[in-house]
Amino acid sequence: MKKEAVSDYYILNNRLCPVKDMTIFDSIGNNAIYEVIKIIDSIPLFFESHMERLRHSAELSGFKIKTKDKEIYKNILLLVKENKCDHINVKLVRSVSKSGTDEIFLIYFIYSEYPGKDVYEHGIHTILFEAERPDPNIKTLKGSFRENVKDQREASGAYEALLVDKNGYISEGSRSNIFFIKHGEIFTSPAEFVLLGVTRQQVMELCSSMRMRVTERCIHKNELSGIEGAFITGTTVDVLPVSSVGKIQIPSVFQPQIKKIIDRFNKKVNQYIEKHKS
Repeated sequence: MKKEAVSDYYILNNRLCPVKDMTIFDSIGNNAIYEVIKIIDSIPLFFESHMERLRHSAELSGFKIKTKDKEIYKNILLLVKENKCDHINVKLVRSVSKSGTDEIFLIYFIYSEYPGKDVYEHGIHTILFEAERPDPNIKTLKGSFRENVKDQREASGAYEALLVDKNGYISEGSRSNIFFIKHGEIFTSPAEFVLLGVTRQQVMELCSSMRMRVTERCIHKNELSGIEGAFITGTTVDVLPVSSVGKIQIPSVFQPQIKKIIDRFNKKVNQYIEKHKS
């Protein structure tokens, strides 16, 4: 496993360890499961939902996570304190020892590149990438898929790549969920076809509260010319408008529904942080 921990310390099975010694990372295989949580003002955002997803990934993989949520939360706060960093992404990794009997649970900060304000104002460029994520509801460390997509994104100057299956349907982004607006209706892929993002879940709940109908249906790539708006959701990006898919331009930043969703999501984030500070 890549030795990707940043700052001064990480946590291994409830023990604070110096980042200068990441020997344990060599013992982590590609089948380990993981979760990434954004830290804002020292608070792990939507922690409960992230842990629910991590434990669901474990169940689908055929095991249970022994480490308790309270321990994990406490250790995240300890990392924030010891590393003196209150706005960053934290990664949780669950694996097992070589004997297969002992749980290995890592908590560490990773390099976090958040989109600038101008990106939210102008939207992002995306490309189509023909691929289907194996076991979409399980977040594992298998690297070849991510590296291939990353190479394509960088080669084309795209912020995100939208995955297209063999029949031409768009399921999700390589590191995000995707929503489209067509004829005033919001579409996103059915749950069984995608990694169920925590931000996706929050947006679905917000749309329901605002009486914005969301239809779970994959959009075909041939429908893109008729799309009125699109946005991606993810832990790092929150809700981010899409300005183009390949050569097709999409006026997402002017779409009133998207503006309203972004505004309500930001308010929800602020409310969560204030609640958990008290």
